[in-house]
Amino acid sequence: MPNALQIDFRQWHYLFQSIPDKDVETTRYFRHLPEAEWSQYLFPPSTHNVYGNRLLRKLKFDNSQASLRMWGFVLSEFERIYRARQAGMKVAAVMGDLGCVPTLIYSFPKVTVFYPDCLWWTPFMMESKVLFEEAARLGLGEDCCFVRASLGAFAKKAYFPDPDISIATVGATCDDMAAVISEAQFLGTQMQYFELPHRNDYSSNGNGLKDFLLKQYKKASLILENTFNGKFSSEAFGKTVNKVNYARNLIREIKIILAESDKNPMGAVEMMNAEFSALSYYGDLDECILCLQDMRDEMKRRRDSGTGYEGQDIRILWITPPADPLLMNYIEDLGGRIVGSEYLIHQTTPVIDNNIDPFEALAEAHLSATLMGSSEYRVNLVMDELKRTKADGAIISGIFGSSHCPYETQPIMNALRKKGVPVLSFDVIAPGKKKLQSQIFNRMDAFMESLQARKRRAYAV
Repeated sequence: MPNALQIDFRQWHYLFQSIPDKDVETTRYFRHLPEAEWSQYLFPPSTHNVYGNRLLRKLKFDNSQASLRMWGFVLSEFERIYRARQAGMKVAAVMGDLGCVPTLIYSFPKVTVFYPDCLWWTPFMMESKVLFEEAARLGLGEDCCFVRASLGAFAKKAYFPDPDISIATVGATCDDMAAVISEAQFLGTQMQYFELPHRNDYSSNGNGLKDFLLKQYKKASLILENTFNGKFSSEAFGKTVNKVNYARNLIREIKIILAESDKNPMGAVEMMNAEFSALSYYGDLDECILCLQDMRDEMKRRRDSGTGYEGQDIRILWITPPADPLLMNYIEDLGGRIVGSEYLIHQTTPVIDNNIDPFEALAEAHLSATLMGSSEYRVNLVMDELKRTKADGAIISGIFGSSHCPYETQPIMNALRKKGVPVLSFDVIAPGKKKLQSQIFNRMDAFMESLQARKRRAYAV
């Protein structure tokens, strides 16, 4: 095993030559399809750079085969969605804050799931304004969150195939994605709506909310039966829940290993790839589990052997996912180590109870969703993560135009500072705005210098 390093895509191009041919040939998605050579995905980042992901030229990557596998799996997602359609599988699009609907979908045979919302980082990865400009033409400009890129993708009809079914949230959900959903329907996408009730975090009405969500899941199941021409199976659902729970526990274990290791055992962008896999498992639940297992095993090996990246000693809690992954690389270059996160997807973390009614189990699991309740609920999630990770500082990477950011950033900052934890807050800048981007980097420089000085003073006492 090589020493843990972060390398660029050119170095990975040459390191890839040491990967055994057998591993390349046998690392495939959709393993239920025999002799599908096109499903190989263990390739270096330079392969995906050729297809337009230009930001890969600037990023740094972990040098383990486990990391390479996860990157290949993530970057091949939309190719995989097209391949699914060509192979006769059904394609489901799930939009909004839906943590358990993919679990329900995966319990049907020969289906795949994707989240159009996650196209929000495509303009950054491709260093292109095309999707944002298309969204602006349709009425969603810079006063809307970066998820507007998914509206551009719906309009362009080139980023994913037309879904067989599109399920989208209304109610207590992201306002910006709700605007994208309504515009996508105006363009002709037929939406099936899933309503999320508001959760009053100051008075108990858990049973009422659970009953409401239970009915939503039953309704969704009937719609899926009609779309997929099959009956919901409790047995198949139980098997799927076991897999989903295993994947969620793997992600939880990975986060624990990250925080408790003496040295940083894995890069922040790789960690974000793992954490976001719980949304849709990148279209292949079984293969996603294998990727997470590899990543967990590599991180355990590094933790147990005391190896990891050198010079990353400042423990950082990152709040709100940055659409621009280069920001995480930059904080690591400055000596930071992302030991914890709060990414607004808490509904993907609970273990689903496999011993009760299936729809009740899904409803119960979704009650922990981040955006269904108060800002104070999210503040408490951040404080729990702070306690678990013992971070030296926190970064909040807000999104200009995103409705929840101005309401939640200040309460989170106040709570962290009350605990004596320094906080840096900024809005992520859209691609191409170089002067504004340089200001963000300057603020990150100053913040990390202050944390380094603070740590030196603490050691001197």
